[in-house]
Amino acid sequence: MNMKRTLRGMASVYALTATIAALTATTEAASITVDSVAQRWPWNNKVDITYTVAGGQDVAGGVYARIVFTANIGGTAYTIDGVHDVGASASDGTHTVTWTFPSGLKATGCTMTARLLSADNPSGDDYMIVDLGTGEISYEGLLATQEASNTRYNAQEYKTGKLVLRKVPAGAYQTGMSGQSDNTVRQWTTDRDYYIGVFEVTLAQHNRLSGESANLMNTSPKNQITWNSLRLSSTPPNEPVPTVDSKTGTPLQWLNFITGNKFGFDLPTEVMFEIAMRAGTTTKFFWGSDQDVVDDTYVARGNAIAVGSKKPNAWGIYDMAGNVREWCLDDTSLANMADALDPFTPAYTEGTSNRICRGGGYGDSGTVPFRSSKRETGWSPTTGTLSFGYRVAYIVK
Repeated sequence: MNMKRTLRGMASVYALTATIAALTATTEAASITVDSVAQRWPWNNKVDITYTVAGGQDVAGGVYARIVFTANIGGTAYTIDGVHDVGASASDGTHTVTWTFPSGLKATGCTMTARLLSADNPSGDDYMIVDLGTGEISYEGLLATQEASNTRYNAQEYKTGKLVLRKVPAGAYQTGMSGQSDNTVRQWTTDRDYYIGVFEVTLAQHNRLSGESANLMNTSPKNQITWNSLRLSSTPPNEPVPTVDSKTGTPLQWLNFITGNKFGFDLPTEVMFEIAMRAGTTTKFFWGSDQDVVDDTYVARGNAIAVGSKKPNAWGIYDMAGNVREWCLDDTSLANMADALDPFTPAYTEGTSNRICRGGGYGDSGTVPFRSSKRETGWSPTTGTLSFGYRVAYIVK
């Protein structure tokens, strides 16, 4: 249940105030106003902060800003870094971010203030960055263009010591020509944001997650990986990967552990994968051609190569077709993807053993495996040959 109780005007619970600071880099007076704070139902430690910015950052003009929120609870002030903690946008308009306040506290009597300050880079939550050494999560906004952001993240550090994920905003959709004659075309529209890896998980990232010491700079995609070794053979697709309290278990378990078990990183569902692959396109291939021809500037299909070597799609996501085929959460119980419950619920029927792969692999021939809607439904979760890899996703709750 994701109901919210709006607390605006309830001074006995929240007093909402805002400080207004001049953004020194701008030519006009800048302001930020906290409009409301809503505590998540049923009274957990998450609150949604809605705020309005005027005269904020102008990415196209090279004027960047950041927000610092301050919550006062019981006489103790808690500083909320708008970029690193909640991914707050400092662009003009009204925005909502979610803050998780310290466990064990009650929000009664909280006051919330905000400041708008100058910054060196755009604020926002278009990208989630995971430091694989510390587990720290940070957020960054798009640069002036998608191409500029592509250049920024297509760098060694984001393929080895850090994991970078691109936000797919609520309202994104999947539609278009199917990859199989029995897969009815249906449009899915997301009702929540989610993040998906800009790259397939590399050997360097996988080894860091697994605690290995070799190949920590190798940016080839991790291959020879089974579905079971990622999620545990006893965990069905409709259940989250079990949490652990030490650096043990599968790479997904370790990723969740080092980030505090607060995020629930996992494989994407089949619908999530296709939405991210299409990046708004409705043609057979995400590069926009209706012709049955593979564009090799986007697809690695001869051999596995370093991630990011080919062109990305319109959202700056690389290797969605080719390189390694990628495991999805779903089993193969749905003969028609149009029958899925929703974009975030994987197909699952007890007793169904095989799992879905998407994107096609570098050893595939022809053009069909690289279509945006092509489903591969014949793979056992114990299969882990050279062309099998994975990409990480996270659904915003």
